[in-house]
Amino acid sequence: MLRRIYFTILTLLIYQPVANALPFGTFDPRSLAMGGTGVSSGTSANASYYNPALLALTRQDEDFSLEAPVLGARIADPENLEDALDAYQAANHEAKMTTAINDFNTTPSVANANAASDALTNLDTGIKSLSNKPVILEANLGVVIGVPSPDFGVSIATNFRALAGVELNYTTEDSALINAYATELSSVASGNLPNVSDTNLYSGGQLRDISGRLTSTINVRGALIQDTGISIGTMFNLGGVNLAMGITPKTVDFTTYDYAIGMQEADIDEDLGKIEYSDANVDVGLVAHLGGGIKFGVVGKNLVQRSYTTALGNEMVLKPQVRAGISHHTFMTTFAIDVDVTQNEPLGLDEKTQYVGAGLEINLIDTLQVRLGIKENRLATVTDKDKTVKSVGLGFSPFGIHIDLAYAESEAEKAASLQFGFQF
Repeated sequence: MLRRIYFTILTLLIYQPVANALPFGTFDPRSLAMGGTGVSSGTSANASYYNPALLALTRQDEDFSLEAPVLGARIADPENLEDALDAYQAANHEAKMTTAINDFNTTPSVANANAASDALTNLDTGIKSLSNKPVILEANLGVVIGVPSPDFGVSIATNFRALAGVELNYTTEDSALINAYATELSSVASGNLPNVSDTNLYSGGQLRDISGRLTSTINVRGALIQDTGISIGTMFNLGGVNLAMGITPKTVDFTTYDYAIGMQEADIDEDLGKIEYSDANVDVGLVAHLGGGIKFGVVGKNLVQRSYTTALGNEMVLKPQVRAGISHHTFMTTFAIDVDVTQNEPLGLDEKTQYVGAGLEINLIDTLQVRLGIKENRLATVTDKDKTVKSVGLGFSPFGIHIDLAYAESEAEKAASLQFGFQF
């Protein structure tokens, strides 16, 4: 029974674009490796992701960039489901319950009644340990073309983002049913006769099979988001301070997924619980040169709040997101800190997010960069897992071609990203 749940969750994660909280996205490997930073420290190549004003902050050797593909993936187990599954499978609750009930039906003795009652109580406890613990998946695929310029930088980008959350909902009805079996068997073990007239528990004088009667479900909720936009950035001087401003008007295709399937169901329809929406939205950003190699940036993403109703009547609200960042740049290094100003509400089964992150890039030679980072969700709930995400990455950029790689992990999640592109 629960092995079925495990494999169903894996199937859903592989084949379904479903949802979690919508954090400020970390898409490209440079940002992932540097603790999710990028609002003031990003490049013109990733300006459409983090701050369109970055298009006006071109280096002298940058006239054009093509990033294709930009790939990223993240999987998270914030409530320790993996360990709970391991413990559940090691305890072998289901097999012990089946054996104990079969033994009681064959020989309804006191000893067999006790063994079956204990097995059912343990099964109830084991299933509860798995319930309401979401497994989260996030994936990203993007393509960016950019022409940076301090006068009029332009970038065209399209991005697909899937966010996934799947969890077991163990119903009170199922728990009550299993405990009713356990109570009946405990009564028999105390010397009472089996209550074979109770058709909820018995059929033909024997205990009924439990597995086919459970109503618990695997819940799936989420979204697949595609945005396509044109970013524009320009630079001007205000009171002796060089300011870059940028805007990204974009179309947004927002597909919601929201459904529950029984634990015994074998088929999963890819269109189940699916509703499609199309909208428009806008991002706006600012970067200021403060002197001494210091930059300050702020960006507002999805500034027009949108609400989407799922197939099960739940509301997914795409709220505005504001993030600020400060960075220090030298010929050899870039150090950055970014902070979410807004709290980012869940779309699905994950928790609220409000990240603070820091990152360092060391330019060893013109064609090799090493990156390190750390970030933390300040709204993360307390569990026995450390949710501080540490990251590392490399950039290779010979002859205008560049390949960037990054990996990040905490005890609660893992993420990786790859990008291939051209800059000249």
